[in-house]
Amino acid sequence: LFPPDTPHVAIGVVDDKPQIPSSIWFRDFYDTVTSPSWPEEYKPVEVLQYPGETVYVPAGWPHLVLNLELTVAVTHNYASEHGPFFERMWKEVAQDEPDFAVAWYSGLEKCGRGDLTRVAPPEISGQVEFEEDRVNAMGISNH
Repeated sequence: LFPPDTPHVAIGVVDDKPQIPSSIWFRDFYDTVTSPSWPEEYKPVEVLQYPGETVYVPAGWPHLVLNLELTVAVTHNYASEHGPFFERMWKEVAQDEPDFAVAWYSGLEKCGRGDLTRVAPPEISGQVEFEEDRVNAMGISNH
């Protein structure tokens, strides 16, 4: 686990690039990030998880997992409207899943959560408006 302020490029996390497999990351980055010359404020927190234990990864903490033996993992990502990461989550959803982002935006608007759609990237609200105009022009009711 790396503190949120860790420069992502320094730990092999590059926007718009595929994720590095953990085994490759350990080969290419581990010695660097655990060396005495690595900045103290970016030192990773290493966890060795045993059977039956749960690991909590705080929002915004880059991390990777290396299974040491055959493993079944159950993960859950929690999306909270509270805290500093909601706007970043919107941007990531808009980039990675634009169709879902439009549907999510529409659903939030329909249930009266304009407070959450106001922080959506402008291209999502623009796409929703475009779709609504197209539907209206065709005379189709979506109610």
